[in-house]
Amino acid sequence: MNRSDRVMIGAIRLGIAVPILYFGIQFAAAPFYPGYSFLSRDASTLGSSGSTAPAVFNYGVMLLGLVTLVASVGLLRGLGRLGVSPASRWLAFLAVMSCGLGSINASLYPLPDPRHTSGMLSLASAGTFLLPFALPAALWKWRGRNAETAYFAANMLAIIPLAIVMSSLIQRWGMRTGADLSGYQYFLNHYHGLLQRVVAAIVFGPVAVAAQSVLRRLPE
Repeated sequence: MNRSDRVMIGAIRLGIAVPILYFGIQFAAAPFYPGYSFLSRDASTLGSSGSTAPAVFNYGVMLLGLVTLVASVGLLRGLGRLGVSPASRWLAFLAVMSCGLGSINASLYPLPDPRHTSGMLSLASAGTFLLPFALPAALWKWRGRNAETAYFAANMLAIIPLAIVMSSLIQRWGMRTGADLSGYQYFLNHYHGLLQRVVAAIVFGPVAVAAQSVLRRLPE
């Protein structure tokens, strides 16, 4: 194995660390935010002025972004080695890269900076939500009845109810029909953080699974 291949494999391996870093950073930063609740508060709050050490989260998220960017390049090369079509591998690359840019944006513009959600880098991170679809599509050639395929299928199916919840469709239906949604609204108000982390697991998880899949299939 030459040096170029070793670098590529190292970059792909970083993809396995992406979801671990995402959640690990939050556990490291939470003790510095008095009264922080993983159930009701979103992750970005940990990097705001409410924290006694916001740098723990903000520098951690910067590291996450850089790791994700490196992993995106490794996956692009690895998928190319496996003969994945240019369209599929570049779409996967752009989705992972977008994810990395989103993390870097969160680090550069922590809450309550409006650029945290509306700046150019924030807009560039929109491709992150393609990850649960772009990565399985790139690996479609090896589909079969195995745990990996089952994971990707379940992951995509889980997006449907979450998309309904996060899009406010239920509230709109309640307003039109006059249904009592007080209990549902209570859940949203008090478990927003939990919902965000479920979405994050669905979005970030495929990066690690795809990285492991590519590593397993690369020729020795």
